[in-house]
Amino acid sequence: MLREGLLKENIDGESLLWAHNRLISRPEERRILMVISDGAPVDDSTLSTNSANYLEDHLRHVIEVIENRSPVKLLAIGIGHDVTRYYKNAITIMDADQLGGAITDQLAMLFGDN
Repeated sequence: MLREGLLKENIDGESLLWAHNRLISRPEERRILMVISDGAPVDDSTLSTNSANYLEDHLRHVIEVIENRSPVKLLAIGIGHDVTRYYKNAITIMDADQLGGAITDQLAMLFGDN
């Protein structure tokens, strides 16, 4: 895990779809998917055979489907990365130390919208 370059392989759209599909099969009446991200999607293997914006376009498509056609509520927190350009319900924090408060604030906002 500490090898340089290893942590930059992020296929965000596919991960989001996987998590959403697991949640959608749950019996709970209310389901929330919170994304915590420190960067845009990147995968060298994918990018070596596709256009430069392939992963970002896929992520945007997955987000659009979840936000507009799914009963799952989608929230996002970016750590040092502006995720508001992807997600409707999103905030950006600058330091991981702010994460606890940001999670609480995002959930409070969501539950306040009943």
